[in-house]
Amino acid sequence: MGGEVHLDIYDDRLTITSPGGMYNGLLIQNLDIANVSSERRNPILANVMAHLDYMEKRGSGLTRICNETKALKGYKDELKPTFNSTPSQFQTIIYSSMTDKNVGDYDVDLSEIKLTERQQKILNLIKKSPSITAKQMSETLSVSQRTVERDLCFEGKGDSDARRQG
Repeated sequence: MGGEVHLDIYDDRLTITSPGGMYNGLLIQNLDIANVSSERRNPILANVMAHLDYMEKRGSGLTRICNETKALKGYKDELKPTFNSTPSQFQTIIYSSMTDKNVGDYDVDLSEIKLTERQQKILNLIKKSPSITAKQMSETLSVSQRTVERDLCFEGKGDSDARRQG
C-alpha cells in the first residue's frame, strides 16, 4: 500500500516513524535491542543496497543507533534512543544530548543595566515563559520581531560594561 516516513524534529528529540511494523510481528519495545535478529522483507534489495555501501547486510542499525548516540558529547543513560512498534508502524526516538538552556533559565543580575520599559517587558515575558519566541513577544508587545531582537541586544543602553554583560 505504501506510506511515508515521517521525521518530527523537536527541541529535545528527533522522532522517525516508518510505515510497517516488525517483519515477524513482534513488538520491538518488548525485545532486547542487542539480540534482535535482522529479518529483511526484501533480501534482494538489501543485497543490492549493501553492495552499493548504502547499508550493511547484517542488520546492525538499531545497535548502531544506540552506540553512535552513546558516543555523543553530553550523553546520559536517560537519553538512550527508544524504539516502539505496532503492527502498522515502527518508531525511533533519538533524544538530544544538548544541554543548552533557554534565556529565561539564567539568573542574571540586571541591576546595573539601564533598560527601557519595553526591554523590561521583554524580560518579564521571558521569565514568565522561558521558551517564548521573538515572534510571540513581538505579537504580544505590538512591535516588529526585529525590534524585539534589537531590544534583546541591549545596544546603546547604559555604559560599555553593561553592554558586555548583556
